[in-house]
Amino acid sequence: MFYHSGRGRYAARFSGGGGIGCLIFGILGLVAAYYILKGFFIVLYWAAPALFVLALIINWRAVVDTFKSWLKSMETNPVGGLLTAALAVLVFPVFALYLFVKSLGYNRIEKIRREAGAQEGREEGEFVEFEEIESFRKGEEDAPELMEPPDLPEPQTDQPKKAAPKKPDNPYDQFFGD
Repeated sequence: MFYHSGRGRYAARFSGGGGIGCLIFGILGLVAAYYILKGFFIVLYWAAPALFVLALIINWRAVVDTFKSWLKSMETNPVGGLLTAALAVLVFPVFALYLFVKSLGYNRIEKIRREAGAQEGREEGEFVEFEEIESFRKGEEDAPELMEPPDLPEPQTDQPKKAAPKKPDNPYDQFFGD
């Protein structure tokens, strides 16, 4: 509906109520999200063995590093390590997807490292020129003395220095002590 505002303009009139409509729309959105995620997990459930094998084929180090990390967590926190292992077994499709994505990431990192090495014109294992900088421990006799800042002359002013104004006695000083 449009109404005349009195100044020659027309404006739309909206009601502020929309709680029921928003609630229904939100519930429908949650139901749709449930069915979409359910379908995704069904597909992931059937694809999990293939994703695990592909992770091993693409970069087996990603899988090995994940298991090494799990073994380290078992040494430091056995309960947490066991819970992590149980969770990985219970949600194996998600774990297989994680390993697949991690192996793709490992490949990408290796590719970036190779490109960076090629851009610099050297191969792995080749020495790089560097300049050695001498370092001294605190208190060593061979260490150079620290430079002291130079003495600067006092700024000259035509005005004589004034004494700071005296603060009035504070009646609360007796409560806080000196």
